[in-house]
Amino acid sequence: MKSRIAATSASVVLAAGAAVAQDAWRAPGSTFGSPLPPYIDNQTAPAFRNAVAAPNKTHSVKFRPFEDSGASNVQLTQDEWTWRVNVTELALPPLPSNLSTAGIDKPSTFVTTYDLTWPAGGNISSAMRGSSAPFCVTAFDYLFPANVTDQYTTADSGSADCERIFGEDCMNALFYEGNNLQGDQCVVPQWGDIPACNATLGAATRADRAGRPFFTLGAATADANPASPNNALNDAVPVQSGEGIWTFQGGVLGAADAASGYADAAGRLQVFMFNTWLNITNGRVSKPNILCMRVDTAADPADPAAPVGKSAAAGPRGRAAAVVMAIFVTIVASLV
Repeated sequence: MKSRIAATSASVVLAAGAAVAQDAWRAPGSTFGSPLPPYIDNQTAPAFRNAVAAPNKTHSVKFRPFEDSGASNVQLTQDEWTWRVNVTELALPPLPSNLSTAGIDKPSTFVTTYDLTWPAGGNISSAMRGSSAPFCVTAFDYLFPANVTDQYTTADSGSADCERIFGEDCMNALFYEGNNLQGDQCVVPQWGDIPACNATLGAATRADRAGRPFFTLGAATADANPASPNNALNDAVPVQSGEGIWTFQGGVLGAADAASGYADAAGRLQVFMFNTWLNITNGRVSKPNILCMRVDTAADPADPAAPVGKSAAAGPRGRAAAVVMAIFVTIVASLV
């Protein structure tokens, strides 16, 4: 029997102490779409949304995702899309009275959002000219070593091509071993375990597993096509062209930690993947798009390979890892 997939929201709580219930609400998160963090209510929502809509730093890259794919719909092969990454630092508006900010100096946060724009407008199904195939999106939130991050320079700022950074062998492996589309299901790829990507994606995940003084949100996958059978339960967020397709928020931090986290987010290497099925003359084919970008190539992000006690060891990720964290992620849950 064919499996159905439904994109669902879940909370995964990582406990580093006894205060799970008290601290979970102010934790960082990685979320499909652009929902409000758990510490923002209806009264504080406008100030938060306005700040995110006017980011401190932003960078966009144009690309043709389905060029040379052989798709039967010629227009798809000619469509030019735009991937934009926005980074915002903001002082939080007064939070709900039932949420304590005791011990936090000048409550603040930083937010990174990804958005995609396509010429057809509307939702993903419209972008794909009425396709009901899964549209699998994967966000990879790990800090890369400086020698990897620095491969994306100002000269690359007009491109989202990852091959210069990861190398041809790694990219070829990502298209197969690292694919996030399997049959009609979206999956979370294990990029860090691919031998050809050992020095890049593998280095990032190893640093995280080794307990470096940074808190990262890992990898997560969702199906963005509301017309997909994966979303038969109507759990997909109806992301529109130009709207946020993925959001990372730093949780409730002191002003100094938020500023440090913002600088790190602006300079780090952002990696994003999406994939779907395209109709061709004799069937269908998938064409994974793996995108890389840095918003600010002049920034000097934290290096997870740095020894503990140096670099940004005392930054927001280091301090955040010492308290209870909750990751609010959109995951893909299979239903048989």
